[in-house]
Amino acid sequence: MEGGPLAGKTVLVTREKEQAKTFSEKLRQAGATPIEIPLISISPSSHHEKMERCVRQLSDYDWLIFTSANGVRFFFPFVKKETPLPKVVVVGKKTAAALKAYGVSPAVVPSEFVAEGVIEALKPLVKPRDRVLFVKGNLARPVLRDALTEMGAEVTELVVYETTLNEAGKEQLLALLREKKLDVMTFTSSSTVRSFSSMVEEKDVRSLLNGCVIACIGPITKETAEKAGLPVHICPDEYTIDGMIKAMEQYFAK
Repeated sequence: MEGGPLAGKTVLVTREKEQAKTFSEKLRQAGATPIEIPLISISPSSHHEKMERCVRQLSDYDWLIFTSANGVRFFFPFVKKETPLPKVVVVGKKTAAALKAYGVSPAVVPSEFVAEGVIEALKPLVKPRDRVLFVKGNLARPVLRDALTEMGAEVTELVVYETTLNEAGKEQLLALLREKKLDVMTFTSSSTVRSFSSMVEEKDVRSLLNGCVIACIGPITKETAEKAGLPVHICPDEYTIDGMIKAMEQYFAK
Protein backbone atom coordinates (compact mmCIF):
# COMPACT_ATOMS: atom_id res chain seq x y z
CA MET A 1 0.00 0.00 0.00
CA GLU A 2 1.63 3.23 -1.15
CA GLY A 3 1.55 6.23 1.15
CA GLY A 4 0.33 4.38 4.27
CA PRO A 5 1.83 4.94 7.73
CA LEU A 6 4.23 2.01 7.26
CA ALA A 7 5.40 3.10 3.79
CA GLY A 8 9.19 3.12 3.71
CA LYS A 9 9.52 1.56 7.18
CA THR A 10 11.90 -1.35 7.57
CA VAL A 11 10.47 -3.97 9.91
CA LEU A 12 12.40 -6.87 11.42
CA VAL A 13 10.47 -10.15 11.50
CA THR A 14 11.87 -12.48 14.16
CA ARG A 15 9.35 -15.33 13.83
CA GLU A 16 10.34 -18.89 13.03
CA LYS A 17 11.18 -19.27 9.34
CA GLU A 18 7.96 -21.02 8.24
CA GLN A 19 5.74 -18.59 10.12
CA ALA A 20 7.62 -15.48 8.97
CA LYS A 21 6.35 -15.65 5.38
CA THR A 22 2.75 -14.68 6.13
CA PHE A 23 3.81 -11.83 8.41
CA SER A 24 6.25 -10.50 5.80
CA GLU A 25 3.62 -10.60 3.05
CA LYS A 26 1.14 -8.67 5.18
CA LEU A 27 3.84 -6.08 5.96
CA ARG A 28 4.56 -5.65 2.23
CA GLN A 29 0.84 -5.15 1.60
CA ALA A 30 0.94 -2.40 4.25
CA GLY A 31 3.84 -0.72 2.41
CA ALA A 32 6.66 -1.77 4.76
CA THR A 33 9.91 -3.55 3.90
CA PRO A 34 10.26 -6.73 6.00
CA ILE A 35 13.62 -8.26 6.88
CA GLU A 36 13.43 -11.83 8.18
CA ILE A 37 15.91 -12.98 10.81
CA PRO A 38 14.35 -15.95 12.67
CA LEU A 39 15.32 -15.81 16.34
CA ILE A 40 13.81 -19.21 17.15
CA SER A 41 13.62 -22.63 15.54
CA ILE A 42 10.70 -25.03 15.93
CA SER A 43 11.00 -28.77 15.47
CA PRO A 44 8.75 -31.77 16.21
CA SER A 45 9.04 -33.40 19.60
CA SER A 46 10.84 -36.73 19.85
CA HIS A 47 8.20 -38.05 22.30
CA HIS A 48 6.47 -40.09 19.59
CA GLU A 49 5.58 -42.98 21.89
CA LYS A 50 3.70 -40.73 24.32
CA MET A 51 1.99 -38.92 21.45
CA GLU A 52 0.78 -42.18 19.92
CA ARG A 53 -0.44 -43.40 23.32
CA CYS A 54 -2.39 -40.18 23.98
CA VAL A 55 -3.95 -40.30 20.52
CA ARG A 56 -5.03 -43.92 21.05
CA GLN A 57 -6.68 -42.84 24.32
CA LEU A 58 -8.34 -39.65 23.02
CA SER A 59 -11.80 -40.96 23.86
CA ASP A 60 -10.76 -41.07 27.54
CA TYR A 61 -10.40 -37.29 27.65
CA ASP A 62 -13.12 -34.66 28.16
CA TRP A 63 -11.09 -31.74 26.80
CA LEU A 64 -8.34 -31.26 24.21
CA ILE A 65 -6.51 -27.92 24.45
CA PHE A 66 -4.26 -26.22 21.89
CA THR A 67 -2.55 -22.93 22.73
CA SER A 68 -0.86 -22.44 19.35
CA ALA A 69 -1.15 -23.32 15.68
CA ASN A 70 2.12 -25.22 16.07
CA GLY A 71 0.41 -27.54 18.54
CA VAL A 72 -2.22 -28.33 15.92
CA ARG A 73 0.44 -28.66 13.20
CA PHE A 74 2.49 -31.25 15.05
CA PHE A 75 -0.37 -33.15 16.77
CA PHE A 76 -2.88 -33.88 14.02
CA PRO A 77 -0.61 -35.92 11.73
CA PHE A 78 -0.85 -38.59 14.47
CA VAL A 79 -4.68 -38.56 14.49
CA LYS A 80 -6.68 -40.73 12.11
CA LYS A 81 -9.46 -38.87 10.29
CA GLU A 82 -12.30 -40.91 11.81
CA THR A 83 -11.03 -40.61 15.40
CA PRO A 84 -13.68 -39.03 17.70
CA LEU A 85 -12.29 -36.02 19.53
CA PRO A 86 -13.03 -34.60 22.99
CA LYS A 87 -14.29 -31.02 23.26
CA VAL A 88 -11.57 -28.88 21.66
CA VAL A 89 -10.35 -25.58 23.10
CA VAL A 90 -8.01 -23.23 21.19
CA VAL A 91 -6.27 -19.95 21.94
CA GLY A 92 -6.79 -17.45 19.14
CA LYS A 93 -8.14 -17.23 15.63
CA LYS A 94 -4.96 -18.52 14.01
CA THR A 95 -5.05 -21.70 16.07
CA ALA A 96 -8.74 -22.11 15.22
CA ALA A 97 -7.90 -21.65 11.52
CA ALA A 98 -5.16 -24.29 11.76
CA LEU A 99 -7.71 -26.62 13.33
CA LYS A 100 -10.23 -25.93 10.57
CA ALA A 101 -7.72 -27.27 8.06
CA TYR A 102 -8.27 -30.67 9.71
CA GLY A 103 -12.06 -30.29 9.58
CA VAL A 104 -12.39 -29.66 13.32
CA SER A 105 -14.40 -26.86 14.93
CA PRO A 106 -13.43 -25.82 18.48
CA ALA A 107 -16.01 -25.91 21.24
CA VAL A 108 -14.33 -22.99 23.01
CA VAL A 109 -12.33 -20.00 21.68
CA PRO A 110 -11.71 -17.48 24.47
CA SER A 111 -12.03 -13.79 23.74
CA GLU A 112 -8.54 -13.12 25.10
CA PHE A 113 -5.82 -14.86 23.09
CA VAL A 114 -3.58 -15.96 25.98
CA ALA A 115 -3.63 -18.84 28.47
CA GLU A 116 -5.37 -16.61 31.00
CA GLY A 117 -8.25 -16.27 28.52
CA VAL A 118 -8.60 -20.06 28.36
CA ILE A 119 -8.70 -20.24 32.14
CA GLU A 120 -11.55 -17.73 32.36
CA ALA A 121 -13.46 -19.44 29.54
CA LEU A 122 -13.13 -22.90 31.13
CA LYS A 123 -13.89 -21.97 34.74
CA PRO A 124 -17.67 -22.48 34.33
CA LEU A 125 -17.25 -25.51 32.06
CA VAL A 126 -14.61 -27.83 33.54
CA LYS A 127 -15.87 -30.21 36.21
CA PRO A 128 -13.80 -31.90 38.95
CA ARG A 129 -12.08 -35.04 37.64
CA ASP A 130 -12.56 -33.98 34.00
CA ARG A 131 -9.65 -35.33 31.99
CA VAL A 132 -7.75 -32.74 29.96
CA LEU A 133 -5.14 -33.36 27.28
CA PHE A 134 -3.03 -30.18 27.01
CA VAL A 135 -1.09 -30.14 23.72
CA LYS A 136 1.82 -27.71 23.93
CA GLY A 137 5.41 -26.77 23.15
CA ASN A 138 8.33 -27.37 25.48
CA LEU A 139 8.38 -23.73 26.63
CA ALA A 140 4.67 -23.34 27.46
CA ARG A 141 4.04 -21.53 30.72
CA PRO A 142 2.66 -23.63 33.63
CA VAL A 143 -0.17 -21.16 34.35
CA LEU A 144 -2.85 -23.04 32.40
CA ARG A 145 -1.87 -26.47 33.77
CA ASP A 146 -1.86 -25.11 37.33
CA ALA A 147 -5.25 -23.42 36.94
CA LEU A 148 -6.87 -26.55 35.48
CA THR A 149 -5.45 -28.64 38.31
CA GLU A 150 -6.91 -26.16 40.83
CA MET A 151 -10.28 -26.62 39.11
CA GLY A 152 -9.99 -30.32 39.95
CA ALA A 153 -9.20 -31.52 36.44
CA GLU A 154 -6.76 -34.34 35.69
CA VAL A 155 -4.28 -32.77 33.27
CA THR A 156 -2.02 -34.65 30.88
CA GLU A 157 0.61 -32.43 29.25
CA LEU A 158 1.77 -33.51 25.82
CA VAL A 159 4.81 -31.74 24.32
CA VAL A 160 4.49 -32.02 20.53
CA TYR A 161 7.12 -29.47 19.45
CA GLU A 162 10.35 -27.99 20.71
CA THR A 163 11.30 -24.32 20.48
CA THR A 164 15.01 -23.49 20.56
CA LEU A 165 16.90 -20.21 20.29
CA ASN A 166 18.34 -19.51 16.85
CA GLU A 167 21.46 -17.32 16.77
CA ALA A 168 22.30 -17.98 13.10
CA GLY A 169 21.39 -14.39 12.18
CA LYS A 170 23.18 -12.74 15.10
CA GLU A 171 25.86 -10.86 13.13
CA GLN A 172 23.36 -9.66 10.51
CA LEU A 173 21.03 -8.42 13.22
CA LEU A 174 23.77 -6.60 15.13
CA ALA A 175 25.00 -4.97 11.91
CA LEU A 176 21.49 -3.73 11.07
CA LEU A 177 21.12 -2.26 14.56
CA ARG A 178 24.55 -0.60 14.53
CA GLU A 179 23.84 0.94 11.12
CA LYS A 180 20.36 2.12 12.26
CA LYS A 181 18.65 0.35 9.37
CA LEU A 182 15.66 -0.94 11.34
CA ASP A 183 12.60 1.21 12.05
CA VAL A 184 10.70 -1.51 13.94
CA MET A 185 11.68 -4.74 15.70
CA THR A 186 8.81 -7.18 16.18
CA PHE A 187 8.60 -9.85 18.85
CA THR A 188 5.82 -12.43 18.45
CA SER A 189 6.64 -14.60 21.47
CA SER A 190 8.60 -14.50 24.70
CA SER A 191 11.05 -16.94 23.09
CA THR A 192 12.01 -14.40 20.42
CA VAL A 193 12.66 -11.83 23.15
CA ARG A 194 14.87 -14.26 25.09
CA SER A 195 16.83 -15.12 21.95
CA PHE A 196 17.41 -11.43 21.19
CA SER A 197 18.45 -10.76 24.79
CA SER A 198 20.94 -13.61 24.57
CA MET A 199 22.47 -12.11 21.41
CA VAL A 200 22.92 -8.63 22.89
CA GLU A 201 23.76 -9.73 26.43
CA GLU A 202 27.12 -7.97 26.61
CA LYS A 203 26.30 -5.12 24.22
CA ASP A 204 25.13 -1.56 24.87
CA VAL A 205 21.48 -2.40 24.20
CA ARG A 206 20.14 1.13 24.66
CA SER A 207 22.60 2.46 22.07
CA LEU A 208 21.82 -0.37 19.66
CA LEU A 209 18.07 0.20 19.94
CA ASN A 210 18.21 3.98 19.79
CA GLY A 211 15.76 5.08 17.10
CA CYS A 212 14.21 1.63 16.72
CA VAL A 213 10.58 1.06 17.73
CA ILE A 214 9.78 -2.21 19.50
CA ALA A 215 6.45 -3.98 18.89
CA CYS A 216 5.24 -6.98 20.91
CA ILE A 217 2.29 -9.15 19.88
CA GLY A 218 0.64 -9.32 23.31
CA PRO A 219 0.92 -8.67 27.04
CA ILE A 220 2.96 -11.79 27.89
CA THR A 221 5.60 -11.00 25.27
CA LYS A 222 5.57 -7.35 26.32
CA GLU A 223 6.12 -8.33 29.96
CA THR A 224 9.07 -10.55 28.96
CA ALA A 225 10.58 -7.72 26.91
CA GLU A 226 10.22 -5.17 29.69
CA LYS A 227 11.73 -7.58 32.23
CA ALA A 228 14.67 -7.88 29.82
CA GLY A 229 15.04 -4.10 29.89
CA LEU A 230 13.65 -3.45 26.40
CA PRO A 231 11.39 -0.43 25.84
CA VAL A 232 8.09 -1.53 24.29
CA HIS A 233 6.37 1.08 22.13
CA ILE A 234 3.61 -0.99 20.51
CA CYS A 235 1.36 -3.76 21.87
CA PRO A 236 -1.99 -4.36 20.12
CA ASP A 237 -5.32 -4.99 21.81
CA GLU A 238 -5.83 -8.03 19.56
CA TYR A 239 -2.90 -10.42 19.95
CA THR A 240 -2.51 -11.35 16.29
CA ILE A 241 -0.25 -10.43 13.38
CA ASP A 242 -3.06 -8.37 11.85
CA GLY A 243 -3.58 -6.60 15.19
CA MET A 244 0.15 -5.95 15.42
CA ILE A 245 0.31 -4.37 11.95
CA LYS A 246 -2.76 -2.26 12.68
CA ALA A 247 -1.16 -1.03 15.92
CA MET A 248 2.06 -0.19 14.04
CA GLU A 249 0.07 1.80 11.49
CA GLN A 250 -1.67 3.71 14.27
CA TYR A 251 1.69 4.40 15.97
CA PHE A 252 3.30 5.85 12.85
CA ALA A 253 0.15 7.73 11.79
CA LYS A 254 0.42 9.99 14.84
